[in-house]
Amino acid sequence: MDLDEAIRQRRSIRKYKADAPIPREDIEAIIEAGSWAPSSTNIQPWRFILVEDRETIASMAKAVYDKFQAVSKEALGKGEKRLAAFFRFLRSYGSFFADAPLVIVACAKPYENPVLKMPMATVVQKAKELEHMDVDVKPLVIDTVQKSVAMAVQNMLLKAQSLGYGTCVMDAPIAIEGTVREMLDIEDDLELVMVIPMGVPESTKVEAPERLAVEEVMRYHQA
Repeated sequence: MDLDEAIRQRRSIRKYKADAPIPREDIEAIIEAGSWAPSSTNIQPWRFILVEDRETIASMAKAVYDKFQAVSKEALGKGEKRLAAFFRFLRSYGSFFADAPLVIVACAKPYENPVLKMPMATVVQKAKELEHMDVDVKPLVIDTVQKSVAMAVQNMLLKAQSLGYGTCVMDAPIAIEGTVREMLDIEDDLELVMVIPMGVPESTKVEAPERLAVEEVMRYHQA
């Protein structure tokens, strides 16, 4: 499969074949594709937690479901019907991965600079205190790690597609970050960025959602 095919055929897949585990060599090829993503000063901040144990995956999904169920009930009790409906939607939308054969938790290590030898949050604060500093350095030294991880994940999605696996990028499990950290023994210094369930699609007949025309998402600057 060439690059254009992988880009156009990739879908957000939410149902996977239960009897089709992903071989380790394919998993590692997918992670390796992610490792070729660009990153600021080549810091390569991505770290991936790979979850194959079905019981653990099911427990994670249930924890997401239970959290949004509780929040929905609370919102409804306060008369917030629309908010309650939204959280009911997230309850199922965010926990569909219970039967996925593989779940990848994509994390980011904090930016570290051997010259500065101080936490990047300190760099941001000290920069703000400089009289002539009118540039926000936060996107350069803190937000950059999330962007790098996202680029790595995109590589992984396309590699997975080329190998015949479906994926779906998720934010909902981050809502139970503390639970996920405890379940998977994730290091304190790692930031959870996104979660990617993966597996052989139950069906390959997933319609492509409509895309905006190129003319709608670009413009040439006129000097």
